[in-house]
Amino acid sequence: MKQNYKLYLAALLLAGATSMMTAGAQGSGKPTLAVFVVGMTNNTDGDNLATQIAAELNRNSRYTVLSSAADPVKTKLAELRKQGASSIDRNALAAWGREKGVSTICLVTDAIKGSDHMFYALLIDAKDSKVSGRGSYIRTNVVSGDLPRVSLALSRQLDGPGRRRSAPAPTRSYPAELDIEMVQVEGAASVTLGYRATDGSSSTNNVKAAYTASVPSFKIGKYEVTQAQWRAVMAGTKFENYFWWGGSRGTANGALNSANCGNVACDDQRPVEYISWYMALAFCNRLSELSGKTPVYGGFTLADIADNGDCSACGTGANVTVSASANGYRLPTSNEWEYAARGCKAGVCEAFMYSGSNTLGEVGWNATNPDAAFANSATHPVGQLKPNDIGVYDMSSNVWEWCYDIWDSGSRRVFRGGGWDNDVASGWPRVAARLSDTPSYRYPSLGFRVVLP
Repeated sequence: MKQNYKLYLAALLLAGATSMMTAGAQGSGKPTLAVFVVGMTNNTDGDNLATQIAAELNRNSRYTVLSSAADPVKTKLAELRKQGASSIDRNALAAWGREKGVSTICLVTDAIKGSDHMFYALLIDAKDSKVSGRGSYIRTNVVSGDLPRVSLALSRQLDGPGRRRSAPAPTRSYPAELDIEMVQVEGAASVTLGYRATDGSSSTNNVKAAYTASVPSFKIGKYEVTQAQWRAVMAGTKFENYFWWGGSRGTANGALNSANCGNVACDDQRPVEYISWYMALAFCNRLSELSGKTPVYGGFTLADIADNGDCSACGTGANVTVSASANGYRLPTSNEWEYAARGCKAGVCEAFMYSGSNTLGEVGWNATNPDAAFANSATHPVGQLKPNDIGVYDMSSNVWEWCYDIWDSGSRRVFRGGGWDNDVASGWPRVAARLSDTPSYRYPSLGFRVVLP
């Protein structure tokens, strides 16, 4: 009798402990995440992709991830796969999430056309069926080995800067779409910039001889300014729908035209391009105003900038003023750009030819990139490849990036980093390389990123 009582008591204690653990997990405040991959011909690949996307979205344990190999996700996944990707009802899926206590749903569909796998992803809040993130990726002849790249690209687009979260968002005085994710860069009183032995040939690409510079700490955009960010900041102006053909969504100052995307999915997360130096300054000022910061640049207004990117009131840049005390967004100096591109921390820098690697294809989209589905003559969504050591992406290729500086003399302005139309042999994507042109110059592979003090 006493033995049975002890067993009963032990069972009660175990049940109580299990209940407390479950309650603790539910009360952790973290949203629960379920990932569904539907439409792939090989369900094993789909399950592996779901696991990898869940891991990427769960960086820093922000979610409580529900396994797709266990119920309730397993049963729902089988139902969705039987139903077919084209007929999935987002509202019904959100209702399922509310019923099962799932707060966030990631739905990935693979629409296969010929040999191309076209992945489209949504991050859905179950409480209201609203989409808080979107992603897309096209890859020719997807095989298991490509899935890590696909998962990384989709997760960064889904959960990138400015995305609405399932958890309550902080109170802000400006739209969340204007968030620019920044990386803190620890400066140095003295650092060597310019040519280094690890930079490749010193005889081409306007490489400066090695020199010593002081670079105060600053913050730099983790990614190049995207089409979505450009459109949000320039909304209501004549430049709102300013797009070019270089893998982007339309034509210069024209209506959106997805037909111009070729074999690459039209994607808001591509860098904006065909931007003049003047236009980049105007973006910085407008972003500063919209986000409650003091604009850095003066001597001109947005109305002074013509459709062709020129600014007659700016005096080839000589009339542009800079407020040293302003706390707003601005272009990096050439020294700041190179310091960040080299992954420098307190004066200690990476010894790579490109920003984050000696292999250009690892860190930058370029004319010799081996991915056939990403046709040349195209920009690519930011943040898909490897970052450098300080966590900054795409500083070698994708698009060239304007700096504030005047070239060694005259009125030409510096831009750096290389673009999608440059290859390894050209040398332009190296961190040591530089180019310049007039401040009204525009090109289909020329964009920018921003910095803050």
